[in-house]
Amino acid sequence: MRELPKTKNCILEFDNGWLTIWFNRPEKKNALSDVLLDDIKDTVKSVHDDRSVRGILFRGRGGSFCSGADLDGIKKIASSGENARDLAIDMSKKVGSTLETINKAPQITVSVVEGASMAGGFGFACATDILITKDDARYALTETKIGLTPAQIVPYVLNRLGFAQARRLLLLGSSFDGQEAFNMGMADHIAQNDDGLNNLIDKVKSDVRKCAPNAIAITKRIISENHVIDAQKAAEFFADCVIHEEGREGFASFFEKRKPSWS
Repeated sequence: MRELPKTKNCILEFDNGWLTIWFNRPEKKNALSDVLLDDIKDTVKSVHDDRSVRGILFRGRGGSFCSGADLDGIKKIASSGENARDLAIDMSKKVGSTLETINKAPQITVSVVEGASMAGGFGFACATDILITKDDARYALTETKIGLTPAQIVPYVLNRLGFAQARRLLLLGSSFDGQEAFNMGMADHIAQNDDGLNNLIDKVKSDVRKCAPNAIAITKRIISENHVIDAQKAAEFFADCVIHEEGREGFASFFEKRKPSWS
């Protein structure tokens, strides 16, 4: 295969046709920094035309899959004065662009969720073709509870969960575990322990190897072309929430470990 890019916030492993992208910010529960987003996007793009890569696994180091956006970064944006809206748009578009790159990857993509899968991390799990979860994983779309909107991830959540389930979770930000994610059809496979998780990963790899790489690539292209996303409009919605007084109150309440004024 081609040489993989150098990464700062990811660990890359390639074995027997499968590329594993490990999110590697365990001290931040693998929150989506600019660097991490660039690492993910650059890596997926680097193997786009390489059919020796049969699939891509996304995993998190340190016991968490991904806790979502880096709230320290959003807090800085919100307090940056007249540039706040433009900076928030840029940040949101970067998330959207990375999700689109994953969605359009010609290889099979698989999220392996352990620990927290929150907000943007929830969206990343939904953007892949297959979702494997531990039964004690934790899921939540927390944006509305801190005055934000999950704009960039809405289409992926709708596609994976269906309209009724997705609407409830997107609006109310309810939290649930891996067992419930499997029961509601969000997760494709569920494991109770590490051995079970590894067995499921091996099974998915085996299933993929039975399918022709070019046929998968073309089928995924057809699917993605019928999945239209307006990343610019989503970024504008997100930015408007960031600079709104509710967004500022939401950040303050989160960092001060108190309930926001509307709660």
